[in-house]
Order: sequence, then structure tokens, then C-alpha cells
Amino acid sequence: MISQLAALGACLVYLAAHGGAALGAGDAAVAALAGIGNAGGLIGFYKAAELGPLSIAAPIGALGAIVPVVWGISGGETVSAPEAAGLALALGGAALVARRADDHDEERVYPNPRAGVLWAFASAFAFGVFLTALPEASDANQAWALLDARIALLVVVAAWAGRELARIRLDRGSAALTVPGLLLVAGTILYTLAVEHGQLSIVSVLGSLFPVFTVGLSVGLLDDRLSPAQAAGMVASFTGIALIAAS
Repeated sequence: MISQLAALGACLVYLAAHGGAALGAGDAAVAALAGIGNAGGLIGFYKAAELGPLSIAAPIGALGAIVPVVWGISGGETVSAPEAAGLALALGGAALVARRADDHDEERVYPNPRAGVLWAFASAFAFGVFLTALPEASDANQAWALLDARIALLVVVAAWAGRELARIRLDRGSAALTVPGLLLVAGTILYTLAVEHGQLSIVSVLGSLFPVFTVGLSVGLLDDRLSPAQAAGMVASFTGIALIAAS
């Protein structure tokens, strides 16, 4: 909640700098749908991680980009054969990279792994809705679309958290929790700008490769080691990016 409130503040600052008229009812509804999708993706992922292994929830959640790909192609976007191969490699590679081997999975008893898988797929679909709806609303006014989506996200997450919100305490460490929210807004702005200059079906996949960079940073900064599956995913993702860039 702290990071999301920081993200809301960043959206207000961006709106003040960007200006423009507020969204019409239709566009505002699409922006709210994006925010609800984002919130649903977060909630679904947390539930999946609670009920089953994270090593299963994470790669399923990385497949959310399939939704905007299907939407873009159904709307008339065309994808060449090299691009299609690149999309498949990039998305599949991201799923492999997101799979984190857990040495304790065999020892730990999870509440409901099957339900966790269902929550993970629901999370992926919800994130896909967010990736699809936000660029649509941003066509009218990017700054207002970001703000409306963020407000909708906060309302849904606050309703989900319920009484747990009373347990939030601000202290010296709270400032660090604002950083993810600020980075999230920056990434969202860059994503909507990318869609303005490229195809949704391609940009959405490239924008979903964050597990690759997260794992790469953990290797470079935290001395983590890649599993064979993660290493293969890295190679597949960068091969896919190269194919897309060369097309």
C-alpha cells in the first residue's frame, strides 16, 4: 500500500506537468478496467504464492502478455514469421527465468497447490487485461489514464486488504517502500509511450520481460546462481529480442 500510494503521488505530479482535459466516461472506464486488472493481477499472484510453490506461480504469471498479443492480432496487427518466433522465444524464456528452484519445495507442505495454479492463471489474465486496456485509455490522455487506473487499483487493493490496513505502521524504513511504486509508474509511462510507437502485440511481450532483468540483477548484485532452466530462459529471451529487433 505504501508503494502504491507513492505511485499515486507520482501520477499526480506527472498529471500536473502533463496537463490536458480529463478523460471522457468511456475512456475513464477503460482506464479503471486497467487498474482493476492490475490489482487483480497482484492479488491473484499473492494468493497463488500463498497456496502453492512460487516456482510454479511465477512462470505462469509471466504469461499475461498473451492477452494483448491476441488482442492486437485480432485488431489487425500483423506479425512476421521471425517476429512470431521471437515473441514465442521471449515469452517462453521469461517464463523459464521466472521459475525459481526452491530446494525446500519437496519438504514444504502447501495449503492447496491446485488452487494456487488457478490463481496464477487468473493473475496472468488480469495482468493481460491491464497491459491491453491501459494503452487504449492512454490514447486520449496518458496522464489522466495513469491516474484513473492507479485510483482504481488502490480502491480494489484497499478493499481486498480490509482490516489489515490498520496494521500498517510508518517508520524510517517506509521511505524505501516508496521506491518500487515510483519505478512502477516510470515503467508504466514507458510502456504506454512504447505502444504509441509500436505494435501492442510486440511491445506487451517486451514489456513483460522484467523477470529476465530481475534475475540478471540478482546474479550481478547478489551473487545468485542461475539454474539450468533459468540460463536457458535467458538465452531464449535475448534470442527472441534479437529476432524482433532485426525484423
